[in-house]
Amino acid sequence: MFSLALFAVAAYAATNIDNLFVLLAFLAEARGQRRRVIAGQFAGSLALIVGSILLAALLTRLPAGYVGLLGILPIGVGLSKAWTRFRPANADQDKEAQGTAHTNAPGTSTAAVTRSSWWTVACVAVANGSDNLAVYVPLYASHSHSEGMFISLVFVVMIGLWCAGAVWLVEHPLLGAPIRRYGTALLPLILLVIGISVIVQNDTLRIVFGM
Repeated sequence: MFSLALFAVAAYAATNIDNLFVLLAFLAEARGQRRRVIAGQFAGSLALIVGSILLAALLTRLPAGYVGLLGILPIGVGLSKAWTRFRPANADQDKEAQGTAHTNAPGTSTAAVTRSSWWTVACVAVANGSDNLAVYVPLYASHSHSEGMFISLVFVVMIGLWCAGAVWLVEHPLLGAPIRRYGTALLPLILLVIGISVIVQNDTLRIVFGM
């Protein structure tokens, strides 16, 4: 079981490195409302695990091109957040937030800031999970039912550790301030890059649209 646990840890880490940076950006944006980000991360990750188990049980695989259509989700969210963050109407609010940052506690700025809901985080996690499916499905399919349950348990523990590590990085005395300062601004770009990469990696344009 120890070797299987190491294998499961490696599988989770290898397929969630990119998602760690997205999680950091969401946590930086959420500030004092990070529970919804963690809840969304758990929901999205658990959905990927359940989906992988079902796909493995049915001995089917999603066509790579159509899996890539999930990339539309982070692109849409990224464009929406870019518009909300950088539209001219928010310029005065940003200046006001900077001016009151020294007198307000973290997360209590008077400027109106759009927070990501838990389901937004969950959708992004699922949309960014095509590589997770590609790894998890054969992993579950090649092990027994009891071993699959053990793998799922390791994955759940890893989700918690991933969230804890992201929170630690955001609150780090040296690393936390830059992450909080630039995380909100970088989040739309990160989401756009992820969405495009999901589409490109799955060759969606050629397979689905013949381009």
